[in-house]
Amino acid sequence: MVHHLIGWLPLYSGVPQGSVLGPLLFLIYINDLSDNISCNMKLFADDASIFVKVLDVGMSNQLIKADLDKVTQWAFQWKMKFNPDITKQAIEVIFSHKRKPPVHPALVFNNIPVKREIDTNHLGLILDNKLDFRKHIAEKIKTANKGIGLLKFLTRFLTREKLSLIYKMHVRPHLDCGDVIYHNQSQESMDLLESIQYQAGLIITGCWKGTSREKVYAELGWESLSDRRHFRRLSLYYKIKNNMTPNYLAALAQPFDQNHTTRFQNSFFPYCHTNWINLDLSIRNAASLNIFKKQILSDIRPPMKSTYGVRDRRGIRIISQLRVQHSDLRNDRFRHKFNCPSPDCPCGSDVESNTHYLLHCSRYHHQRINYLQQVRDIVPDFDTLSDEELCNMMLFGQKSGKYEDNASILRATAAFIHKTKRFAKLEAFSD
Repeated sequence: MVHHLIGWLPLYSGVPQGSVLGPLLFLIYINDLSDNISCNMKLFADDASIFVKVLDVGMSNQLIKADLDKVTQWAFQWKMKFNPDITKQAIEVIFSHKRKPPVHPALVFNNIPVKREIDTNHLGLILDNKLDFRKHIAEKIKTANKGIGLLKFLTRFLTREKLSLIYKMHVRPHLDCGDVIYHNQSQESMDLLESIQYQAGLIITGCWKGTSREKVYAELGWESLSDRRHFRRLSLYYKIKNNMTPNYLAALAQPFDQNHTTRFQNSFFPYCHTNWINLDLSIRNAASLNIFKKQILSDIRPPMKSTYGVRDRRGIRIISQLRVQHSDLRNDRFRHKFNCPSPDCPCGSDVESNTHYLLHCSRYHHQRINYLQQVRDIVPDFDTLSDEELCNMMLFGQKSGKYEDNASILRATAAFIHKTKRFAKLEAFSD
């Protein structure tokens, strides 16, 4: 259990408003505030927190009371005044996982009662009294959802690459906020966060809900948020181990007793130490942070399936659905049990799969003649490829092909899709 006091605000008016000297002189002025404090004290700009680990309720209460009196005396000595407004009083949060936590006596600071809260916003991270970070994550998801709405609107105007960039710049940072702290502390919250990224992936690719998350992320070259939090934790741990952070963090990077709760093992330092020693030695000894990051990302981030700059948004959306094998084709819908009693194509010769639709269905014979000739002109060994190889090439391009050649192949595939009108009216949603 931790007894945490946070939120008092000293007033400083000795420097004209707008002066660049104000913040600097203020920090110098209060630099000795924590000198005689018995509890732990952290200062940040004009905010401060006093906290103590509670082993005995009475003792911890007396310690904090004594320190609050010292702060009040310090303020009197140095002609400082704390905000007397009752609406801006100091805040107390008691962190505990006990079902019936002990009763803590009330505190008073500067002749004003200290307000007891169940959570507090500390440097952008909402700390709740259970430290499961549910409220913090809920707030970040609420903000991220506004960006999801923007993505939906922009799909009418922007390519997949631009939409993905917008997601990474304006949506994902909210999901990243505080992630090295709250990773794996609440699986329910972790799943909610992942659902936001999955929703963004569906919007950007045009894939249907229910499509494999791994396939959607592979289309975009995204790692899961869980893997991303793992990566970001280890990146910070690399900085700590290599003296790129304040010294007090390096002192905490040490082995921990394994006889702790799962919750403790998932907290930052125990988690990082366990995963750090499991890394290959060459990764741990990476010459720079950038090299370290690249080596970790190579294991968790799938290579993006390129659309080669093709601007046909509807065509690329259908191609993406065919790539992930969750489209309106009957074979896909039958496998996913989506309003389809049989996978057989209406032409009656085979199941309606990607290969059948692109290469063999007799209903689209005339449209296919020009389509295959276009691809044959680009690919010299076209006639030597198997049906599976041809289908993959038509949807993904050639692995070793030139960028513009692959763009031409995808444009030809999109044109074929439009000409066949197979997806103009979706069978999945027909009566």
